Amino acid sequence: MKKILCLLLILCLALPLIGCESSKSFINGVNLSEFSIVYSEEDSDYSKRAAEYIQDMISERTELELPVIEDNESPRANEIVVGNTNRAISAKLDADTEGVEFSILAEGGSVALEGDYFIIAAAAYFFVENYVPTDDFDATVPEEVKVHNPIIKDAKNFIMLIGDGMGVYQTRIFEYMENDLEYGDGEDIFYGYYLPYMGYSRTESLSGVTDSAAGGTALSSGYKTYNEYIGRDKDQKDVKLLTELASELGMGAGVMSTETNTGATPASFSAHADGRDDSYDIRLSQSAAKKNYGIKINCGFNQYSESGVNDIETALDTMLSEISEGKDGFFLMYEEAYIDKHCHNNDLEATFEAMVRFNQAIGRAMEYAFYNPETFVLITADHETGDLCPNDEGALEYHTEEHTAHNVPVFTYGKGAELFDGVEMENIQIAHTIASFMGVYDFGDQSVYQYLGK
Repeated sequence: MKKILCLLLILCLALPLIGCESSKSFINGVNLSEFSIVYSEEDSDYSKRAAEYIQDMISERTELELPVIEDNESPRANEIVVGNTNRAISAKLDADTEGVEFSILAEGGSVALEGDYFIIAAAAYFFVENYVPTDDFDATVPEEVKVHNPIIKDAKNFIMLIGDGMGVYQTRIFEYMENDLEYGDGEDIFYGYYLPYMGYSRTESLSGVTDSAAGGTALSSGYKTYNEYIGRDKDQKDVKLLTELASELGMGAGVMSTETNTGATPASFSAHADGRDDSYDIRLSQSAAKKNYGIKINCGFNQYSESGVNDIETALDTMLSEISEGKDGFFLMYEEAYIDKHCHNNDLEATFEAMVRFNQAIGRAMEYAFYNPETFVLITADHETGDLCPNDEGALEYHTEEHTAHNVPVFTYGKGAELFDGVEMENIQIAHTIASFMGVYDFGDQSVYQYLGK
């Protein structure tokens, strides 16, 4: 018997993580090893991923492997509750939050975090950074509801999300349509409105009302040009693109779209050609961009189903991982192309479906930004299509099948995002400003328009 007891003692000393030895880390006086991490199976996938993120970071920092469970399991004495669950502490965390704010509460040996949709990622990151700093700590989470903003750091990653044809009322379509689609989060708001800052962009090209080629080139290069031109100025000379600039600075660069590779917007961020329909020249130019600049291009995700949108989200996650690996930051352009196409057809239902799909990409981009707070996110459009606005009866109605010169919204998040707040700017100023955040102050056409922030 003495030999058995000695053997057990040796095992306990050799394998402390199996519970024979407690952690030296505490939250509100409770040993961290006593906690379980809980999320609701009925909550969004963001909450599950936030719970797994907390689990991974605790393992990395303390070598403790805390269990992650769904809230259909019986409550445990000490829990880290993530998102909207059936736990009593969740009901007490019904805080009044706005935008990207989230809330945290401790009670009775447990801790709860809440944030709308993708904002739970910001709560998870904040919790880990403030209350699980490293091994061997004694943290105190306030036992009253606290509302916080996400942690933001100097930007080195830049994500531009473009809704082709998306004007103001395309973003407000959620106010007029019921979201019962099988994909999406069941949301009733365009996710851009969660971002803290909003301005407007003027979209006219040198031809007048812009097309997507000139509009995309303005956003990618900081140059106004004529319609049809891809990555070229008014004199048909190649202009440097943000993707190329990023590569020259040692950053990663990527282009994604629900349109094909040669669509006007993805081409404007990865090619140079005289005409948007010159598919052969665009492909040759894109091949050179991949070879010379390492730009990754992944397009053609026109799917409207739960599995299809999941494929888009997975591809976006993969793109973010690939262009960030081994790089000192990155630039990514993601386009939802079919808002424009459905507005050309004056198809309100299909436009709504594309907006919901765009929301899912925005949600994943923002989730990445919250877990990687050196990330700047900008959402805008190349132009508005359809002159969509309410009629006299208050219902949304198209008034043309063409592009318009209406201003389009610009939503921003991250370090420097406030520079866009309430500003009406030329579309080329967006490219100028992003380049200035990269430390380059002479990017694009500086002879006519002054970029923000200098």
